[in-house]
Amino acid sequence: MLSRAVEGVGALIASLDRMRDNLNAETVTATSAELAEAAETLKSLPDSLDLRRGRVGELVKVGDGLAGCIEEMRQHLAYLRVFAINIKITSGGIVAAGPEFAIFAQEIYDCIELGRSQLDAFNGDLMSLDQTLRGALAHEHELARNCVALFPAVPDALTASASAIAAHHAKISGVAVSVAALARDIQKKVGGGLAALQIGDITRQRIEHVQAGLTFLGDSAEIAALSPEPRERAHAFTHRLLAAQLAATAEDFHRDVSRIGLNVIGMAADASEILRLRDLAFGQGEGAENSFLRGLENNVGQALGLVDHMTAGEQAAEDVSRSAALAARELTDRIAGIQNIRADVQMMALNTTLKCSRIGETGKPLAVIAVELRQHALHLEKSAARTLTALDGLSSAADTLGRGGGDGQGKAAAAATVLSGAVARIGKAGDGIESDLVTVARQGADVVDMLRRAADRFDFHKQIGSVLDQAAEDLMAMSGADEIATDDIGAALRPTLAKLAKLYTMAQERDVHRAMTEQLVDDAPHAAAQVQDPDDGLF
Repeated sequence: MLSRAVEGVGALIASLDRMRDNLNAETVTATSAELAEAAETLKSLPDSLDLRRGRVGELVKVGDGLAGCIEEMRQHLAYLRVFAINIKITSGGIVAAGPEFAIFAQEIYDCIELGRSQLDAFNGDLMSLDQTLRGALAHEHELARNCVALFPAVPDALTASASAIAAHHAKISGVAVSVAALARDIQKKVGGGLAALQIGDITRQRIEHVQAGLTFLGDSAEIAALSPEPRERAHAFTHRLLAAQLAATAEDFHRDVSRIGLNVIGMAADASEILRLRDLAFGQGEGAENSFLRGLENNVGQALGLVDHMTAGEQAAEDVSRSAALAARELTDRIAGIQNIRADVQMMALNTTLKCSRIGETGKPLAVIAVELRQHALHLEKSAARTLTALDGLSSAADTLGRGGGDGQGKAAAAATVLSGAVARIGKAGDGIESDLVTVARQGADVVDMLRRAADRFDFHKQIGSVLDQAAEDLMAMSGADEIATDDIGAALRPTLAKLAKLYTMAQERDVHRAMTEQLVDDAPHAAAQVQDPDDGLF
């Protein structure tokens, strides 16, 4: 039982050492620093989010402004289309105009229709961009609402966790010192218990010596040759000597058995204390799901979830930035096409004016229409120029959103990297510790239960000690209560006592023997050598 207890306590302490190693000082320092860094990053994310949301909002406003430019250009193209039709109709009523004006009018009309198709495509691209921008803005607003719900609780929890890790590790280290001290106490108790366990073999030998003494007494021819009254005194003396030996044996037995019992009880208490320290250090008493590391992992997991949303927002902003920049380039190309159409219309209108001057008064109505055509073409040019300016603003805003302007873009991604490393490290430590806690709980419970049951069953005082006490009393009763005169029986006793003395293996036995037979030795100095054991000094 004691051997099993020693093995169990050793396994218990080894498991606790592994748990301490799973969250060592290096891990604690690195994790605490990372959590503190991540917490500071998280605290700055709402400002970055507000800034980014404002920039997405600016893109939406630029898009709204472009929609107004499209409507202006659409009106100018509608006027140009009307004038082109008027040229065609008016030139049909002028004989001198011939078919040439009708051809010019058709070419102008075709250019305007091409411009309208370009403008429709421009509008379609812009609507698609507007949908993307408004979706991004809605996502940013949703993130802002999440921030209101999770800030500053989540970063504050991370900051608290960073401090708690160091405090927790200090507590574990303190527990480790206490456990080491308990382990030393257990080792001492084990050593004392192992030493005390020799009392079993010692007691057996001493009982056998008492039994041998009774046999020697019965077999002694010298004592048997005495007359009845001296023979009775010789038997009483021997019984008293053996009773003293048995009483001394019982005394040593009770003492060492008490020591074993105290050691077993002490080991059970120490093992219970180790388990209590384990509960104190790792929160096992509240359940594994509420353990310190799992709570810490939950805090980091919450922060990581928040950072994931923020990272998604950053990625969405980058996607919007690229989409807006690409749309700005494509829309700029379309405006360039509309500007080319405007130049063609102006050139055709100028040719029309020149031809009208050659046909005289009849060409004046056509000249008036051509002038209006050229004038509205200039209006189209101005609208196109304003549109290009707006597109430059869109491109610039998209570029600013994409680069982040050094105001926090990429912070969430950086925090995610830090938190992922921390949560992996904490998770690994938590998994190892929870596994060890299960093992420790089982080992510790087995050891404590075994030792407690052993202590409860440990009744050798009654099972063996009381028998020794009774046997010693019985022998003493057989010797009587009176003083035993040995003057005339010493010679008959000495052979039996000498044989008995040669059996002794314990110094205590020889001490008792000497104390009981000193008078006989004094009466017969020449017989001392027969009683004295030559190896007595060795024990």
